[in-house]
Amino acid sequence: MRQNYFLIVFLLSFFSIHGIFSQEIFNADFSNDGDGFPDHTTSNPPATGPQTTANFGTSPNQWYLSYDTAPNSDTSANSFKVMSGALISSDWGGQGIFTSQPIDISSTSVISISAIGENVGANDNSFKYFYILDGGTRVETEVSPTTNGDPVNYSIINLDVSGSSTLQVGFEFSENGSGDGYSISSFTVSETSDPSVGFDNASSSENETNTPFNTLIPVTFSNYSSDVTIGVNINSSSTAEVSDYTLNTPSLTFTSNATQNISITINDDIDYDSETIILDLVITSGTANITIQQHTITINDDDIPIVINEINADPDVTNGDANGDGTVNTSEDEFVEIYNISGVDLDLSGWILADAVSDRHVFPNTTILPANEAIVIFGGGTPITVPGLVQVASSGILGLNNGGDSVIIKNNSGNVVLTETYGAAGNNQSIARNEDFTGSFIEHSTITSNPVLFSPGRNNTDNTPFSSTIKWTGTTSNDWSTATNWLDNSLPVATSNIVIPSNLTKYPTASSAITFNSLTINNGASFVSQNTVTGTVTYNRNLATNNWYLVSSPVNGETIENLISNNTFDTGTGGNIGIAPYNNNGTAWNYKNISSTGSATSGKGFSVKLATPGDLNFTGTINNNNITYPITQNTTNFNLIGNPFTSYINLGTFLTDNNMALTEQTIWLWNQATGSYDLKMSGIDAAFQIAPGQGFFVSAASNTNITFNASNQSHQTDSFQRTPRTTINLIATKNKVSKSTKLYYIAGTTTGFDNGFDGTVFDGTTDKYTLFTQLVTNNNGKNYAIQSLPSKKMESTIVPIGLTALTGQTIEFSAQSNNLPANIKIYLEDRVNNTLINLSENNYNVTLTSDANNIGQFYLHTSSKVPEVKDINTSLDKISIYNSSHNEITIVGLRTKVKITVYSVLGKEILAQNITSNGVSKVTLPNISTGVYIVTLKTDLAEVSKKIILK
Repeated sequence: MRQNYFLIVFLLSFFSIHGIFSQEIFNADFSNDGDGFPDHTTSNPPATGPQTTANFGTSPNQWYLSYDTAPNSDTSANSFKVMSGALISSDWGGQGIFTSQPIDISSTSVISISAIGENVGANDNSFKYFYILDGGTRVETEVSPTTNGDPVNYSIINLDVSGSSTLQVGFEFSENGSGDGYSISSFTVSETSDPSVGFDNASSSENETNTPFNTLIPVTFSNYSSDVTIGVNINSSSTAEVSDYTLNTPSLTFTSNATQNISITINDDIDYDSETIILDLVITSGTANITIQQHTITINDDDIPIVINEINADPDVTNGDANGDGTVNTSEDEFVEIYNISGVDLDLSGWILADAVSDRHVFPNTTILPANEAIVIFGGGTPITVPGLVQVASSGILGLNNGGDSVIIKNNSGNVVLTETYGAAGNNQSIARNEDFTGSFIEHSTITSNPVLFSPGRNNTDNTPFSSTIKWTGTTSNDWSTATNWLDNSLPVATSNIVIPSNLTKYPTASSAITFNSLTINNGASFVSQNTVTGTVTYNRNLATNNWYLVSSPVNGETIENLISNNTFDTGTGGNIGIAPYNNNGTAWNYKNISSTGSATSGKGFSVKLATPGDLNFTGTINNNNITYPITQNTTNFNLIGNPFTSYINLGTFLTDNNMALTEQTIWLWNQATGSYDLKMSGIDAAFQIAPGQGFFVSAASNTNITFNASNQSHQTDSFQRTPRTTINLIATKNKVSKSTKLYYIAGTTTGFDNGFDGTVFDGTTDKYTLFTQLVTNNNGKNYAIQSLPSKKMESTIVPIGLTALTGQTIEFSAQSNNLPANIKIYLEDRVNNTLINLSENNYNVTLTSDANNIGQFYLHTSSKVPEVKDINTSLDKISIYNSSHNEITIVGLRTKVKITVYSVLGKEILAQNITSNGVSKVTLPNISTGVYIVTLKTDLAEVSKKIILK
C-alpha cells in the first residue's frame, strides 16, 4: 500500500474570515501522532462495526473517530490516525467519521466553522462536513468528488446559534481503498462578531469663541465585511439654533476598518446660554451594528450672561434704608444688584457672590433669575420695598469695602463668571451704571434723570422697576384690595405675577374672588382666601438643615412627581430618596424613588429630607373650602396629617373641631433639631398656630375623617402663653443623647388623665431609649411625654417615672424648672438602689443593673422637705393597679413579697396568689367576664384594696 498525506499548518487562535473578526472556541487537537485507529492489515483487521475509539486531544479541543462496519483491508498497512499534525486516512476502504466533543455555545450567538483538508489519491466517493446543535440532527455539507491534490475545505460564516447550548462538528467519508485517502490539517470553531460602527464617545464639549471654528467628532468602523454608508442627522432635541453651526459631514462611507471624523463648524452667536447639538447615526446602505448611536456636543457660551448694575458699599447713616425695612443699618443696607442680560431665564442655584475677602452669599436652590430682570442681595435686614427678586446674604454680611473692592460671581461649579472691581465708593450712597448695564459706575446722586441715593431693583436712570412682579408690602392692612398694601400702589390684575415676601407684619386676606397668573408665597408668609381664587400658587417652605422634616402640601393638586421634579431630595439605599409618607400598619415609612408618582393629597403629611438646606417648593391651587382627610386605627392609631392651607390654623380650634375623632387632644410635631417629638395639647397650647406646610401626627379614636375648617385660617399670632406656668422638665442623658419628659402644674387638672393636658409618648415608630411618666392615679398603663398635675397637691404628689434603656448603660438624670415655688425642691427616688437625690442641686448618675423597660424604679417628688423614703417604701398608698388586658392586671411600684387577692363585687374570691414584685408585676386572671372587681394587696406591714374594671 502507498501512504499519501499532505500536512497543513494550524491556523492562529484569532483569524479573519472575509473581514469578520473571530475568537476561537474549538481547535481540533492533532498534535499527538498516533491518535486514532491503529495500523492494520488483512492479518490484523479492525474490529467489526460499529466501532468508536475514545476521545483524543486535550479539552476543550477533544474529538473521537468512529465507523459502522469494518473497513476493507489488504496486505498493506492502512490506518485513520494523526500523523505529523494532520488527521490522515491512508488506504482506508470504507466509512470513517470524525466528531468533535460537545462545545459550549450557551453564551454565544454567532459562530464560524472552518476546516482545511486535501484529497490524497484518486477519491471519487462521498465526503461530508456537518454540525449538530444540542444533540439534534446533523446539518450536512457534501463536498463534490475530487481528485488527488484537490483541497477539501469547509467554511460557514456567521452561523446564528442563539438559543442553543452545545455544538458538535465533524466530517464523514466513504473510500474504496486502493491507496486513496484524505488529510485534514485543521478543524476550528470561532465566535464571530458582526460589523459595528459608532461614535467613539457619547458626548463632548466645546467653548464658544468669537470666530467660527471646526470641531471633529470621530466615528469608528470595525469587523468590516462589506461597504457600509452611515448618515449623520441632527436630533430634534438639540437646543442650538441652525445658525449656530454648520454640519460639514452629512454622511460617511466605510470600505474597510477605519476611523473617520464628522466635521461641524461652530459659529459664535449673540445670546448667552450654552447649547447642545445632538448627532444621530443611521445606516443608509449595507449592514452593521451601531454601538454608540448618539453624540451630544455641549457648546459652552463664552459670553457673560449677567452684569452688576449697582453696588451700595456705603449706605447713608440717616437716609440709607435701601432694603426698605424701616431701619437704617450701614451693614444690612449694603447691596449688590445683578441683572440678567442673557435673554433667557438663568438658574442661579448654588452660585456664589463673593468679595475680595471671602464668599458672602450662596444662592439657594431654585433661584431662577428671569430674563431682563434683576436680583438684589442685601447684607441683612428684611427687604420690603425692593421690586423683583431679593435675597439676604447667607453669611449674614456682604462686607463691601468703601475704599474699593471686587465683587465676584461664581457658578455652581466654583468657576468665576464675572468679576467687577470698583474704586472708592464711600460717599453715603450707591455707585450705579449710567446708562444701565453698559455705562460706567458713578455716584447715584449724580445721575441727572434720577438723582437718588440708591435704586435697588430699579432702573438707575428713571427708577422704574426691572421686574413686572407685583409685591405685597402690607403697609396699611391685611386687605388684598387696598392699593397701599402693594409696592408702588399697584393692585394685581388677572395677568399679574405676585410675590408675598417673608418677615412682614401684615399678610393678605382676600374676601372677594381674585384672579392672577401666579402667586409665590415665601417661607413664613401667609395668605387667607375667603372666596374663589384662580391662578397658580407656589409656597416655599424653608428647611434650614438637611435633616428630616414633617410637611404637607398647603396647595391643591400637588403631585409626588412634581415635588421630585422641582426639589432635590437626599438619596439613600436601594434607590430611596428623601420623601416618605407614613403607614400606620407597622411598616412606618414608605420611601419613594426617583420614578415615584401619585398625589400629595391635601391634608396628608409626609416626611422629607433635602440633599442640601433650602426651600421645599409646593405648586398647585388654593384650598379655600373645608378639607377632610381619612384617619384610621391600625397597628398603631397614629396618622400623619398636615395643614392644607397657605395660612396658619389655630391648634385649639382644630382639636375642638375634631374632638370625637381623636383619642387625645394632642398633636405630635417632629423636632428635627433634637431628633424627638414635641407635643402640643389643647389645654396647654390652645393658642399655638400650625404653620402652612407643617405635618404632624394625631391619634385616631376610630376610622373616620379629620376636618380642616377653612374658617380656622389666620395669619401668624402670638403662640406663647402670657402667664408663665409651673413646669418641670426631667432629662435623662445617655452618651450625650438626651430624652425628656415634662410635668405641668396647673390649677383645675387632676392626678388622673386630663384630655388636652396629658399627652402620651409617640409610639408610631420604635424607640429603644425613652423617658416618660405614668398617671399618678387611675393609672391606665400608658406612657406620657407630658403630664399635667394639680398645683395645690404638688407636695403630696409622687410621679412614676419610666425609662427604656439597656443593662449596663449609665444614665444621668437632671431637671429644669420654670416658675417653681421658691421652697419646693425636686427629688428623684431610685427604689432599686434605695437612693433619694435632690435634682434641684445635683444631677444623678446611675448604671442600670437590668434592662429598664417600664416603670417602678424611679419616682419624682416635689417637696419643701426631704421626703420620708422609708414610709413610702412600706406604704401601699402609691401603688398603681390597672387592667393591662382583659385577663391581666399590672401592679406598678411594689418591691416586696405580697399576697394578691381578687374578688368580685359580690365578694366571691376569684384569685389568691403570693408574688414577689420587682417594680412591675403582671398577674394573669382566670377567664372571667367584664365588670368591676376588687384587688387586695397585703404585705407584712400594710394592706390596701383597689377597684379595677375589666374591659
